[in-house]
Amino acid sequence: MLIGKHVRLAEYEPSFAPFITEWMNDPEYWGPFYNVGTSTQPQWEEALAKSGDDARASFVIKARDDDRPLGTIGYFTPSTLTALFRGLEIWYQVHPAERGRGVATQAAAILVDHLFSAQPHQRLQATVVDGNDGSCHVLERIGMRHEGVLRQIMFLRGEYVDMHLYSIVRDDWKSEADYRTRFDFLDSQ
Repeated sequence: MLIGKHVRLAEYEPSFAPFITEWMNDPEYWGPFYNVGTSTQPQWEEALAKSGDDARASFVIKARDDDRPLGTIGYFTPSTLTALFRGLEIWYQVHPAERGRGVATQAAAILVDHLFSAQPHQRLQATVVDGNDGSCHVLERIGMRHEGVLRQIMFLRGEYVDMHLYSIVRDDWKSEADYRTRFDFLDSQ
């Protein structure tokens, strides 16, 4: 289940398109670590209708107490060589009003646990723009290890910047029962 103590991950649905469109066009939502493009509600409605398979999916992070949206999270296959690459890349973005409250940590742990328990992937990874220390802490907290730096891989606000690569492999996760004992915010199933 995609439910923790304080948050749940809701699969995208067309009714989410208005606030998703607003967030995706808001530079404050993205913060200093992403370039902001523009998109329209019809574009998001189309994208949301296609979301959700073994290779990629997106979710809205929602508060369990009042069901308000807190952010977005998802995964995708980072390689075109899927026969060779046996993993997924996770991503997340928390609304600025909700940052610093453990939302990303709880949501990312829920997603990692779900992906290893429900799919036969060997590896999950994430990339973080250099300087985004909060996101690095989230990944370390959920059991990911820093693997290295991807030098000058992303064009951000007029210059090329480095990204950090993190991963967790199935042997680190061990089992759903073991992983859930590491966190007080993952409900036992």
